[in-house]
Amino acid sequence: MNRPEKEILTLRPIIPQASTYASGAVETFQNATLRPIIKLQHDLIIILVIKEKTFELAVVNSRTQNEYQYQIGIWLQKRPKTKNQLIGLVLGMMTQEEMLIYHQHYTEFNKRIIQMIVQRLTDTLF
Repeated sequence: MNRPEKEILTLRPIIPQASTYASGAVETFQNATLRPIIKLQHDLIIILVIKEKTFELAVVNSRTQNEYQYQIGIWLQKRPKTKNQLIGLVLGMMTQEEMLIYHQHYTEFNKRIIQMIVQRLTDTLF
């Protein structure tokens, strides 16, 4: 069975590009692919994180937004299973062509995916 690539692309929200002529391939991929997918998957990301029993304990004492964001990052470092599930939510919405690009720089993209998710969680939950 073939993946419905066109339908996957039409599901994504349109986000105004913040790219410049100096943007490299990694940044272009982040803005054109990763950001729209993370925005599309926002509700699932929130549910996945909130339903984790240890999440509230990790961030309960955070007094500032920066501290909250830092605590989420630490929490994810200690929970590779949850971190990989979050990355999987993004990868599952990629086309085959995008997946090939992802695999060229997967370490960098995984860091960027987690950074963007941590920022969204902070903006939404703090």
